[in-house]
Amino acid sequence: MQQLLVLNLFISLMWPVLNNDYTFEALLLGFIFGFVVTSLVQRRYGQYTVRAAGFVAYVLLAILQSNLRLAATVLANAVGMQTSLRPGIVAVPLDLTNPFDITVLATVITLTPGTLSVDLGEDVSGRLRPYGEPEDGATGTDSARREQRAQSEMSSTQLPHRTTGPRARGEAALLVHAIDVSDPKVFRADIKQRFESPLLELRRLIAEMDSADN
Repeated sequence: MQQLLVLNLFISLMWPVLNNDYTFEALLLGFIFGFVVTSLVQRRYGQYTVRAAGFVAYVLLAILQSNLRLAATVLANAVGMQTSLRPGIVAVPLDLTNPFDITVLATVITLTPGTLSVDLGEDVSGRLRPYGEPEDGATGTDSARREQRAQSEMSSTQLPHRTTGPRARGEAALLVHAIDVSDPKVFRADIKQRFESPLLELRRLIAEMDSADN
């Protein structure tokens, strides 16, 4: 994957030099030519680039739509039309395991007006909670509570190790704040279908290209 991208960029940079045309149009034409060449070498690279470009365009469209919806809500409240909003934080279980992909997903959600990525959590005893947070309903003496908190803090210090490596599916969950959560189940499904599924497909193509190179 990296080698193909470097080759594509190299052809893009060399095209203006070979044609003595140092313009953005020449650079773009060189990139397109390099894309065609590298796609002939590795078909999945072409699929990945097209899907990645489509995902970026989709995210930009989603940002525009969210801006319009948020502006409509603000204007409705300004003219006295009360709108029923139910803000809240929803835990979205993740199928993504790559830390970079999770970061991209959290960034996309934050860039979309009306939603904000709050924290990365984990599934503990069937309940989604942030990393390092002690479980509710802890029983015992104060010393037992302190010991439990110490164990929780110890596990939170191990978090960098856990976030840099792959996780088991279903363990990670992204905590998302939304300005309006009328149905948490629909909200989770919407996040996973609109944003997580394309990232999973892109990661699958990368894995296939890496395995083909090996």
